[in-house]
Amino acid sequence: MYLLTIHYDDTVTDFMQDINTFCFATDLMLRGIYTEQPRDDQLLFGSEQDRTYAVISYTGNGTLECV
Repeated sequence: MYLLTIHYDDTVTDFMQDINTFCFATDLMLRGIYTEQPRDDQLLFGSEQDRTYAVISYTGNGTLECV
């Protein structure tokens, strides 16, 4: 599995991180990319290609880290 962590600004609450990450996962799902969300700031992908697509399509303010 391929993990993507979104590092949000310190002022963003855990609740808002969860909502923003979920919305991003929903946008990806509409494009045929399926994920799991193990934490409020992480998405788990089944392939490296899907994760790479997510990194390219991300438009948020957080900093992405591929693990």
